[in-house]
Amino acid sequence: MELHAPNIVLFVISGCLAMIGVLASLPIGLPIPGIITDNAGLYIFLGWFLLSVASALPPRAAKVATQ
Repeated sequence: MELHAPNIVLFVISGCLAMIGVLASLPIGLPIPGIITDNAGLYIFLGWFLLSVASALPPRAAKVATQ
């Protein structure tokens, strides 16, 4: 299996999801409705899953100008 660098947008989104999951597991109140400690593991898993899928899928082929 050949791994590639993930898209920077997916890298940032997965990092945000993982950070929200970690913050949701802490005993602080987040001002985001629906973020509760029961879903903290799900957010961390989704961040990891997005990053792993982005690393495993091949990058898009560059568009070649044909004449």
